Formats: sequence, structure tokens, C-alpha cells
Amino acid sequence: MSKDKSARPIGSPVRLSIMLGLMMVMALTLPRYIKEGHANQETLGWVVIAVLALVSLLQWKLLDGEGRSHLKPLLLTLVGCMVVGLAGVMLYKVIAGGAVLSVMTLSQGATAGLLLHAVALLLRKRR
Repeated sequence: MSKDKSARPIGSPVRLSIMLGLMMVMALTLPRYIKEGHANQETLGWVVIAVLALVSLLQWKLLDGEGRSHLKPLLLTLVGCMVVGLAGVMLYKVIAGGAVLSVMTLSQGATAGLLLHAVALLLRKRR
């Protein structure tokens, strides 16, 4: 059987970094649901995290050596974007006069960070 050189690999470090970021967002959203007593949303959050963990493991196994080496810089970018997202939300809360550090701020900051990471990856791909 000949391998088609134009076929894209199934495992992707970019896809894996987005999934890990989504797991972080979900994990930082769970305390909000616990605090507010939303048991159904909390349970659904745990289920989503478990499914993402399984799919992330599959993606990791499908990555070749080159893909795995590209993952570390992507994860550093993800963490940086999460920090910038959290700082941006905290700055907004200071200006708007809300609670600067709360479970809501962590959830919103993580979401903003993941969105920033995805946009940065999209812009990097277009160059």
C-alpha cells in the first residue's frame, strides 16, 4: 500500500492545544457551578472534561515526533494567552467596579484566554 503524501495527519498539535485549553476552561468554570449549586451543569462539565481527556489522549497517541515537538511552544502560548485573558478580564472588572477576583472572573478570563489563543493560531496560520 502506498502512502498518500498529500493526506493530512489525523493527529494535530494545534487541535490538541485547543482541546487542552478547553479542558482548562471547563475546569475553571466548575467552581462557579459548585458555588451557585448548579448540580446538573457541574455533572455535565465533568462529563465534558472526561470526554476531552480521552480524545486528547487519542490525539497524543496519533502525534508523530515532529508534532509532539511542536506541542510545547503551543502550550506555552496557551498559558500566556490564559494569563493575558485573565489580566484583561481583571482590568475590565477594576474599571467597571465589579469583584476583581472571583470564580466568575477566573471562568471569564480562561474563556477570553482560549479565544485569544485560537485567534493567535488562526492569524499565525494565515501568514
